[in-house]
Amino acid sequence: MTEASMRQNNFLKIGVLGGMGPEASAAFYLRIIKLFQVEMGARHNFEYPEMLVHNIPSPDNVKEGVDDELKEYLLSSVALLESAGMQLLAIPCNSAHVHIEAVVEETTSVVMNILAETARAVQAAGASRVLLLGTKSTLNYGTYLPYLDRYDIETVIPSNSQQEVLTRAIMAVCNGSVDSRTRQDVLDIIDDYANIDGVVLGCTEIPLIVGQNDISVTCFDTNEILARATFERCQLNSSDNNCNRKN
Repeated sequence: MTEASMRQNNFLKIGVLGGMGPEASAAFYLRIIKLFQVEMGARHNFEYPEMLVHNIPSPDNVKEGVDDELKEYLLSSVALLESAGMQLLAIPCNSAHVHIEAVVEETTSVVMNILAETARAVQAAGASRVLLLGTKSTLNYGTYLPYLDRYDIETVIPSNSQQEVLTRAIMAVCNGSVDSRTRQDVLDIIDDYANIDGVVLGCTEIPLIVGQNDISVTCFDTNEILARATFERCQLNSSDNNCNRKN
């Protein structure tokens, strides 16, 4: 089949800087597919956007931090995805967003921002005090704070000992060893905080452990939030590509 004879649609081509970790990236991809099925009635292959997921073999960003080595991996992925014609970039990893500005500066493509999208979702839900669960990198760098502060949302950070528990839970997703104990450990942390309006699952592995059905307050699933925002943005005409979502 020649390129001229291939079926075309008007969706922006989605490039995913993934692999941080792999299961969360796969879940992000599947969530976008499900949104097209449920909300747009997609049935045939040509009714979905073109998507390319790059599984980046990056350094650990759960326990060891997010230094310039990770930034170089991200920028290399941007170059690869753009060379393949991707027009809309998404990073289904909260920790990696410490380098979001560097990614935006490197590309002319639209760049989704999980931090900004989540903060908007929390504000829209009317939550004013939220518990933020995430990797040590996300919590210690305070990556979310400027975005939540913009809407006067108070952010509650788990204790150091609870962060250790979260790290073990996140790594259990990465190595495929999640069990009922993993799930209960995360729920026990949430139960320790009574005066909150919601819980931000600020690591895309955490929604693979617990979800809204497990939690009494509003649950903000950052992987779902990013998937929906990407789903909505990819439907805009490519002439709007200069509208990078930086904030």
